[in-house]
Amino acid sequence: MMRRAVALLMGVCLLATAAEAQQRTITGKVTNQQGAALLGVQVGIKGTGAGTLTNAAGTYSIRANPGDALLFRYVGFAPEERPVGAADVINVQLRAVATNLDEVVVTALGETTTQRALGTSQQTVQGVDIAQTQRENFVNALQGRVAGVEVTSTSGVPGASSSITIRGVSSISSSNQPLMIVDGLPLDNKTFNTGGLASDAPGSLTAFSNRGLDFTNRAADLNPDDIESLVVLKGPEASALYGIDAANGAIVITTKRGRAGTGGFEYSNSFRFDKTRDQPETQRVYGPTTIAGNTLSQFQYFGAPYAAATQFYDNINGFFRTAVTARNSLSFSGAAPDNKINYRLAVSTDKQEGVVPNSVYRRTNLTGASQAQVNRWLRADLSMAYSYSDNTQPWKGTDGPLIGLLLWPQTDDAEDWLTPAGTRRRLTLLSSSSETDNPYFNVNRNQNKNTNSRLVTNVGLVVTPFSWGGLKTNIGVDGYTNALQVLRHPESAFGSTYNGVLDLATDIVRNVNAQTILNVNPRTVWGDVTVSGLVGNQISDFRSNTDALKGQDFLDPNFVSVNNTTLRTNRTTLSQRRLVSLFGSATADYKEYLYVTVTGRNDWTSTIPVERNSFFYPSISSSFIFSDAFPQVAKYVTGKLRAGYAEVGKDARPYAYRPSLEYKTTSFGGYGYGFTGPNLGLKPEFARSYEVGTELGFLDNRLGVDITWYTKKTKDQIVNDIRGSYATGFILFNLNGAITKNAGLEVTVRGTPVSNAFLSWDVLMNFERARGKVIALPNALPESYVSDTWLYGNVRNGTQPGLSTRSLTGLFYLRNNNGDLLIDPTSGLPLRSSTFIDAGYDRQPDYTIGLTNTFTRGKFSLNFLIDLRKGGDVMNATEHFLTTRGLSTRTLDRETPRVIAGVLRDGKENSATPTPNNIVVIPAVQTAFYTGMSEELFIEKDINWVRLKDVTLRYELPSRYLKAQSASVFVTGTDLFVFTNYSGLDPIVNGNTAAVGGSGAAGIDYGNFPVPRGFSFGLRVGF
Repeated sequence: MMRRAVALLMGVCLLATAAEAQQRTITGKVTNQQGAALLGVQVGIKGTGAGTLTNAAGTYSIRANPGDALLFRYVGFAPEERPVGAADVINVQLRAVATNLDEVVVTALGETTTQRALGTSQQTVQGVDIAQTQRENFVNALQGRVAGVEVTSTSGVPGASSSITIRGVSSISSSNQPLMIVDGLPLDNKTFNTGGLASDAPGSLTAFSNRGLDFTNRAADLNPDDIESLVVLKGPEASALYGIDAANGAIVITTKRGRAGTGGFEYSNSFRFDKTRDQPETQRVYGPTTIAGNTLSQFQYFGAPYAAATQFYDNINGFFRTAVTARNSLSFSGAAPDNKINYRLAVSTDKQEGVVPNSVYRRTNLTGASQAQVNRWLRADLSMAYSYSDNTQPWKGTDGPLIGLLLWPQTDDAEDWLTPAGTRRRLTLLSSSSETDNPYFNVNRNQNKNTNSRLVTNVGLVVTPFSWGGLKTNIGVDGYTNALQVLRHPESAFGSTYNGVLDLATDIVRNVNAQTILNVNPRTVWGDVTVSGLVGNQISDFRSNTDALKGQDFLDPNFVSVNNTTLRTNRTTLSQRRLVSLFGSATADYKEYLYVTVTGRNDWTSTIPVERNSFFYPSISSSFIFSDAFPQVAKYVTGKLRAGYAEVGKDARPYAYRPSLEYKTTSFGGYGYGFTGPNLGLKPEFARSYEVGTELGFLDNRLGVDITWYTKKTKDQIVNDIRGSYATGFILFNLNGAITKNAGLEVTVRGTPVSNAFLSWDVLMNFERARGKVIALPNALPESYVSDTWLYGNVRNGTQPGLSTRSLTGLFYLRNNNGDLLIDPTSGLPLRSSTFIDAGYDRQPDYTIGLTNTFTRGKFSLNFLIDLRKGGDVMNATEHFLTTRGLSTRTLDRETPRVIAGVLRDGKENSATPTPNNIVVIPAVQTAFYTGMSEELFIEKDINWVRLKDVTLRYELPSRYLKAQSASVFVTGTDLFVFTNYSGLDPIVNGNTAAVGGSGAAGIDYGNFPVPRGFSFGLRVGF
C-alpha cells in the first residue's frame, strides 16, 4: 500500500513538473485602433481564473500553455480572443464599441456576471474618470456621469458636504441617499448632525438645527486615486440583495489591487488655482437710512443718494482670494507572474484652500491591500485604509461672512475690522447681537473646525474546495473619530448674548460588518437550461457615541478653551442599530439568451418593535437577448430586453419607536423622556418597484442605446418628527402612513462617431426625467415638513398630498378665486397668508443631461463633461434679504410711483365685480413695499443651466524623457463656466447640510458661497 502511495505521489509530481515545463511566458502589448496603449486591460486564460492586467504602457506578461486561449477584455471595447501557439509575443488591437453584452460587470454583493445576464439597470464609472477630475470629494465627480444620479453640493467651500440621490426623492423626512459599498462591505457616508451638539439639546436657546454650519460627508475620506471602478445599482430591483439599507439604490466601489505585469511605483501631483466665478452685486446709489457721522442706526439703505464725491471701497472683490490646492500621490504595486500573490501600497496628501479666507481642507490617505492564493482552494484578501483630515469652514446663512460682506457699507473699508484695542470694530449703536459681523471679523474670530481619523479594515476569504461552488466571507470594521469645535466669539453678533459659546464634540463611530456567501456555479440541469445561485447571511452592527460639551460666558474673549468658560453643559448621545439578514438568489438561463433571476431577503432590525422587526421581500428580473434568439436580426441590431420587479423594506432610525431617557434639569432632576413620544405600533415601510428597459447596439456596436422606464410606490412610509397634541405629554412623533410615488425615464447613449488611425471620438450622453409625488400623509395631515429647512423667512420644504416630494410652502400672497393678488385697502400693498400654503413651487427639474466627449489623437487626449439641467425652482433668499435692506439693484427704481396689480380685499374680491386696486405706492416713502415683500417673489421658476463641469487635456510623454515606464502631463478645468437664467451666484446650493433628510434645503440659496472656477495642472509618472 505504501509503495502504491509513493508511486502515485511521484507520478503527480512528474505530471506537475511536465505541466510546468510546458508553460511559458507570453508577453505583448494591447492598443486601441489609433495605436495608443491601453491601461488596465484584463488578460486572462479562458476557462481558468488566471489573469493579469496591462500596465500604463499597454504591455502584459502571463504564463500559459500551448493550446490555451487568451481573452482580452476592456470596458468600452469588443473582447478579443487569441490562441497560444508557438509565438511568445501576442500583440492585440481592441476595437471600441458602444454596446458589449459580454462585458463582465460587478453586481450586488460584489458578484460578477456578464452584461447580457442583467435584468436590471446599472451603470459603471471607471476610477480613472473620477480621479482625473481632481475633485477632493469623489461624490462630486459623479454628477452627469450616470443617468438618474443627482449630486448637490452644500456650497463651494473646502470640505462642504454633498448629498447624492438616485432616481429622485421618495422619502419625506428620512435619508434619500444610497448605500455605499467598498470591496463588499458598507461604507459610512454620514454627515454629522448638529443634533449631537450640546447646544442642540432639547429646549436649548443656542441650537443650530443644521443651519449656519456644515460638516464633510464621510465618503470624502476615500481617496479618488484608490478607486478602480464604481457601479451604480439604480433601483430596488438591482440592489434588492443589499436589503433595507439599499432601498434608495447602491453605489458599489472596487478599490485597486496589484496585478501581474503592472509592478513598480507611480507618482502623480497636481496644483489647482480656484477663483470665484461670479460675485454678488449691490447698489451704490442710495445710502444708509440714518447716519450720524460714521455711525449708522442700522444696516438698511433707504436713505438719501450718496454725494457725488463719495469714496467707495471694493469690499466684495477684495474679500475673496485666489486659492491654491496641492495634491501628491505615490503608490507601489506588484504581483507574482501567476498573480498568486499581489500587493498595493499607496499614500496621498491633499491640501485645498478656499476662496474664502481661513478656509482649508487637508487630507492624508494611507492604503494597503494584498491578495494571496494560499493553496488550490483558499484565497485571501486583506485591505486597510487609513485617512486623517482636518477642515476649517466659514459659517453660512444668517451668521455667515457673505451676508456680512454684502451688508457692510461700501463707504467703509471692511478690512479694517479691529479697533486699536484689538476688539470688534462696530458701526452702529445697536446691541452687539443686532449688528451683523464684519466679514473679516467673522472668518478670523468665529470658528467651525473638525478633524477626523478613520481606519477601515476588511478581511476576505474565498474557499473553493469543490468544483460546484465556493464560499466567500468578509468581515470588516469601519471606525472613525470625528472631533468638532464650533466657536461663537464673545464679541460676535451670535455669541455676544451669552458672552461667547464654545461647542466641543467627539463622535466615535464603529461599524462592524460580516458577510458570508455560498456560491453555486452554473450547472446544466436540463438540455440548454443552466442554473446558478447563492445563499448568504449578513450581520451588521452600527454604533455612534457622541460626547459633547458646551461652554458659555468666556473669561478671556480670545482664549479658546472650555476651561475659559463659567457655564458648562455636557451631553452624551448614543445611537446603535443592529441588522441580521439572510438572502438568496437563483439565476436560470436558456442558451445564454434568456435569463431569469429571482432573489429573496429577510431582515431582522433592532429599530422596529420585535413583533414586526422581521420582514421578507423578493425580486425577480429577466433578460432576453433577442439578437441571439433571432440571428437574422443581429445583422441590423444587437440588443436585449429586460424587466424587473422588486419589493424592499426599510426600517426606522434608532429609538424611533421607544425614545431614550434624558437627564432633566428641571426641579428634582432625574431622568425622563424628551420631546419625542413612543410609537409601539411602528412598522417597516415597503416599496414596490417595476422597471423595463432595453439595450441596443447599432453599426457594428459603434452606437449603443440604453433606455429604462421605472416606477416605485412606497407605502406605510415613516415620517419623522410630526407634531402631535400636547395633551399626550410629548411634542413629536414618528408615524407610519405616508405614501409616495416615483416614476421616471433614463436614457444612456454611447457612440463612437469617429474611429480611425488618425482620430477617435467617443460620446456618452445620460438623460433623466424623474418625478416624485406625495399621495398621502400620516393621519390625513395637511402638510409635512422638515423643520431644519425653515432657515429663512417663511418658506420651508413643506409638502402636501398631490404635491411634488420637492415642493415648497410658505406664507405666500393671498389671492382671490381668479388668482388675483389681494390688496390691503389701507396701504395698497399685497396681503400675505397667515398659514403655510402651496403656490405651485417645485424644485424638481424637468430633466437633466450629462454629455461626455473624449477625443484621442496620438498621444493627446481631450475629455470634457457638460452638465445640463432644464427646469426646477430655486429660491434666491440672498436677493430677498438684500431687497429688504435696500441693497439690491432692483430697489433702484424706489422713487417711481406704482400701482400693484390686484383687487382690494373689501368683501367683493370673490364677486363678479371685484374692486381693482388703484392705490399709488412710492417705495422710497413707503419702504414696507420692500421690507414686507413675500419670499415667493424670489422663488425663481424654471431655472436652467449648462455647466462645463470637467475638462482634461492630457499628453503622454515619450518614455525616454524620464526613463519611465509611462509618463503624462495634464491640465484640468473644473466648473469653468455656467450659463444659467438664475439671478444668484450658483443654482447648485443647499441651505442646510447633507445630514438633513427628505428633500432638505436643496434649492434654497441663502448666504451660500458658490462653487469656484478651478484650473489645475499636473504630472503622472510610473516606473
